[in-house]
Amino acid sequence: MVAAHAAHSPSSAEWIACLDKRPLERSSEDVDIIFTRLKEVKAFEKFHPNLLHQICLCGYYENLEKGITLFRQGDIGTNWYAVLAGSLDVKVSETSSHQDAVTICTLGIGTAFGESILDNTPRHATIVTRESSELLRIEQDDFKTLWEKYRQYMAGLLAPPYGVMETGSNNDRIPDKENVPSEKILRAGKILRIAILSRAPHMIRDRKYHLKTYRQCCVGTELVDWMVQQTSCVHSRTQAVGMWQVLLEDGVLNHVDQERHFQDKYLFYRFLDDEHEDAPLPTEEEKKECDEELQDTMLLLSQMGPDAHMRMILRKP
Repeated sequence: MVAAHAAHSPSSAEWIACLDKRPLERSSEDVDIIFTRLKEVKAFEKFHPNLLHQICLCGYYENLEKGITLFRQGDIGTNWYAVLAGSLDVKVSETSSHQDAVTICTLGIGTAFGESILDNTPRHATIVTRESSELLRIEQDDFKTLWEKYRQYMAGLLAPPYGVMETGSNNDRIPDKENVPSEKILRAGKILRIAILSRAPHMIRDRKYHLKTYRQCCVGTELVDWMVQQTSCVHSRTQAVGMWQVLLEDGVLNHVDQERHFQDKYLFYRFLDDEHEDAPLPTEEEKKECDEELQDTMLLLSQMGPDAHMRMILRKP
């Protein structure tokens, strides 16, 4: 791993110098300096003070150049990370080859990753620095110790299966089709349906397959095509699949035969509002609201899509 040596202001250089010390060599003053700095970092804003204090005792500072592979999909992890500056690409391959890996999202300042070190499961994705990046790193043994001691504080801060997912009023289950959709995902589904009816109404219509008619449904490949065309925050078809999977998990979008995985194929999907025969067409006011909210909706789904896509992959035999 190659470190990038960048210039820092005196104040930032001070806390970095403290982090660069071996944990046993850090004084109480060093820990206070690190603590003061980490309190300002988004990744740690919800951490309990006692937990954050322990992180100050065992964390390490990493400064990496652009294009550095932090770890590869399938590796057994040894560290947990939080992004202090810069950004990193998350790449996933559905084969054993890393050559066909597709970038499904980018991790920015304030994100954290690497919880798989808790049970030594293989890494679910390859992580590569998109630009020069600064990370806080915690080694596996230290992270496990923190987990055992502060589990009640950490469970709500980590990604599934160690953390919990927000699902409206019930936040202790990963969303599935039996759950009531959360309000924000329900709204996202309405926004996308209205946008499609406004911009590409031919996509939602009755379709026939093997002598059977399926009412008011869309085709998976067309939904992916449309998603990629609507916003610059969608960089690949794989990313769009994850975004539609978010809606599928919450039951806001459904496969006509109740399949749990969204696929970029000639398969039929129906919005929740179109499950009813008298589904209303959007009003002009709703169309205007949709235009104002569409990009924020896309951004929300692009942030949630990677986790949904990963759960979809992990459910496969």
